Amino acid sequence: MNAVRAYFEWMPIRQVAMDDNLRIWRNFKIGNLLDLIMLDTRHYDRSITDLYLNSGYIRKIADDIGRSMMGPRQEYWFYESLKSSAKRQATWRVIGSQTVFSRVDESGSIGLGVNVDSWDGYRSNLNRTLRTLYENNIGNNIVIAGDSHANWVSDLTWLDEYPYDPATGEGAIGAEFAGTAVTSSGPTSHVGIGNLQAETLINKNRELQWSELYYRGYFELTLSHTRTDAKFFAIPDIKKRSPLEISMANFTVIAGENRLSRTNGSPSTNGQGVHNGALKNGRIQKQTVQYNTETKEWSGI
Repeated sequence: MNAVRAYFEWMPIRQVAMDDNLRIWRNFKIGNLLDLIMLDTRHYDRSITDLYLNSGYIRKIADDIGRSMMGPRQEYWFYESLKSSAKRQATWRVIGSQTVFSRVDESGSIGLGVNVDSWDGYRSNLNRTLRTLYENNIGNNIVIAGDSHANWVSDLTWLDEYPYDPATGEGAIGAEFAGTAVTSSGPTSHVGIGNLQAETLINKNRELQWSELYYRGYFELTLSHTRTDAKFFAIPDIKKRSPLEISMANFTVIAGENRLSRTNGSPSTNGQGVHNGALKNGRIQKQTVQYNTETKEWSGI
């Protein structure tokens, strides 16, 4: 309760419901361009989660139909918000989730299977969300996520329930962009090892199109009525204050296509390479310049 109170007092937002002091989940309607649906997948009425000491138990109950990331009240509101957004013909539905939505099997790479602290530990809730999207024919969905300390880009799809082609993205219902943080540690401190692990992840997960585990940074999302562009940036050195950044990767979703746009099979914008990590059907193309956000000048790396 005190944490939520501090959140409202220090963040430039109003309390959502006067009769529910713990509620921070909300949505924003931005004309007919988009609905921004902000979830609370961390605290509000969430079923027991992975605390590392109980990982084995959580894996056993991950498929339990009663498990929820957000509790029945928020879950009902979430599905109704999706349907209402489509009914009012907003072009995009942008869903803010604290944890990664798409399945990521980490075995053989950075983990021992799926991360049950994320949506993979609440599969019935995940399936109910996907059922709402597919059965109501709700497209143009963009999930934005964090908390994994790594970069992930995926087609949004319901594997094993609906046909999906990872080479083209056909059968998907949207895309997910998940970013890292600027200073918190990541899965690896060695770029070469990180890229090998990312390659394993890309090969193991059909919907995962880009994985990057080494760099810290952020991403920008730009939306119009015709497309959504995601641009990922890396901070070259987090040990000292610096205005420098490196362009890591760019991705595009065309309105109505419900998948990452491909060029010659590559899911990156216009078939460009990415600076680091592993890109499905694409290539690594190291940047030779970095950008100074203060002086607006470019320099060699």
